[in-house]
Amino acid sequence: MRDLIKVGLQQFPEFTVTCGEGYAAINEMRQRPYDVVFVGCDNGEGECMLLLQHLRAFDRSTEVVVVCGQRTAREMHAEKSRLNVMSFVQTPIVELEFFRLIARLRSRQTATEPARGGTPARRPAPPARV
Repeated sequence: MRDLIKVGLQQFPEFTVTCGEGYAAINEMRQRPYDVVFVGCDNGEGECMLLLQHLRAFDRSTEVVVVCGQRTAREMHAEKSRLNVMSFVQTPIVELEFFRLIARLRSRQTATEPARGGTPARRPAPPARV
């Protein structure tokens, strides 16, 4: 799934894509700001929830997209607002839904550009799988 997300994002030149895993990705995020993070929850919600809590402990502004199965998405939906999760992408990923999500991300980034004092918006899309 990481490769699918990575290839999908590379279709848009404004996104710089980097990938990391687990707590190493969280540590990378402490050193460098990102606009969006894709978190993969293939081991169930427990580990994913811990990673999201660590992320939100130091960063509330980065957009978070959780990639998981339907059951995990249902279980985690109650925590969506508390952890400030933008969206859930269910596996297997449907291309049309994925590209609609990318369009929403692009429109959000365009909307925030003036708030950044006219400077170019950061465009990296880090960890495709945590």
